Amino acid sequence: MKAVLVLAFSIILTTVLGTPQQDVQIVELENDNDGTGNYKFRYSLSDGTKQDEAGELKDVQGEEGPVQAVVKTGSYEFTDPEGKLHRVTYTADENGFHPVVES
Repeated sequence: MKAVLVLAFSIILTTVLGTPQQDVQIVELENDNDGTGNYKFRYSLSDGTKQDEAGELKDVQGEEGPVQAVVKTGSYEFTDPEGKLHRVTYTADENGFHPVVES
């Protein structure tokens, strides 16, 4: 689970830091964490970059029996330096990270 969080964070950093430096503003920011393992967050930036993600604590079958895991769904999008919009939707669960690229 930590690996998925690190991957998602690195994608955000790569997206933000990999673009030419400009004065980018936060246009929208929402963060809702209910303290039970369930959460939602969403943000959008003035350069068109967006991300939203929701996580839900679920009982899943582990190698040694039932365990609880946070199952995540979300998407992010950005515009590359050539002006092309890229969108990735994903699910991260007990079976791994499952991205779908919509470029």
